Amino acid sequence: MGREEVPFLLRSASRIRDKGKGKTLTFSRNVFVPLTQICRNRCGYCTFKYEPGEGPLFLTPEEVVEMAKKGAQLGCTELLFVTGDKPELLYPVYREALGKLGYKSTAEYLIAMGEAGLRERIFPHTNLGLATKDELTAFRESNPSMGLMLENISPRLLKKGEAHHGCPDKVPRHRMKTMEWAGELQIPWTSGILVGIGETWEERIDSLYALKELNDAFGHIQEIIIQNFSPKQGITMEKYPPPDFIDMLKIVAISRLIFGEGMNIQIPPNLNPDTYPLFVHAGVNDLGGVSPITIDYVNPEAPWPKLERMRNIIEDLGFTLRERLPVYPEFIGRKYINDDLLRLVRDAVDEQGYVPSEEVHNGTY
Repeated sequence: MGREEVPFLLRSASRIRDKGKGKTLTFSRNVFVPLTQICRNRCGYCTFKYEPGEGPLFLTPEEVVEMAKKGAQLGCTELLFVTGDKPELLYPVYREALGKLGYKSTAEYLIAMGEAGLRERIFPHTNLGLATKDELTAFRESNPSMGLMLENISPRLLKKGEAHHGCPDKVPRHRMKTMEWAGELQIPWTSGILVGIGETWEERIDSLYALKELNDAFGHIQEIIIQNFSPKQGITMEKYPPPDFIDMLKIVAISRLIFGEGMNIQIPPNLNPDTYPLFVHAGVNDLGGVSPITIDYVNPEAPWPKLERMRNIIEDLGFTLRERLPVYPEFIGRKYINDDLLRLVRDAVDEQGYVPSEEVHNGTY
């Protein structure tokens, strides 16, 4: 596709978005909880991971509860848990420390901390990595939604010299299996692709179609994130260029064409601080999570946009910005959420499934 065809592509994607989502864009107000940054993978683009001894092995229960309380006080509705993948399988010191808290795995600890957060009336949304069906069943009791990025469906990226070499948790078929189990359990699910890590255009499209086939089978994918690689000092891929802006517009628009009018398509605004409003013209209808109290620990160099400014920009484009829970309005129901949790979710939203409108907070926002 030549650049001269991009305007037609964008118009088509925007029309499809407007048909299904109207002129409403959404975001969530979250607290980013990096429960552990110890990880057994060695992704070429990652600064989130550190080795034992370079920082705390994990956040303590007291620290998690304090973050949840502070977030709830500031109006946050999402407790976003992000962790390294299965560090207990690689690091004895981590496994032993976790055992002293009474947990055999990071998943067990995450489940307990999600329940603790829920007691503070803030909803956990867990990005665990690979999980078993039994683990997902347990998470479902306290998490109204969860997430796992596919990143890319191509096993080629596992080869030496590629982004996922030395990453047992990035094997595509294993990630797809976790999401298949989530589909069987009808857990509202966030996934997506990572653009600019050495993949080809064909591999990008194949990845989107893999997620579409999964969603066609189970109907549980609530959101597709199109995330651009961001070079960082000290990573293996430090010299990799970020993806071309026009290419990002194209893949976002193509994702809208593939998934149609009903899917929620997100672009992270903090990774595109100068250009995120333009993705509205490519079919985006969500701007992800924004936090008043925590940084993006995966991309610490990229501050969240100020909410008041983001709202003004979106309104100037003719759209309304609405706040949502981690679970999207169309997934708030007994099919996807157990009864006890559903009561809490419904108490937190208006008749449309959005967080009731309120004044924009000051400070970071």
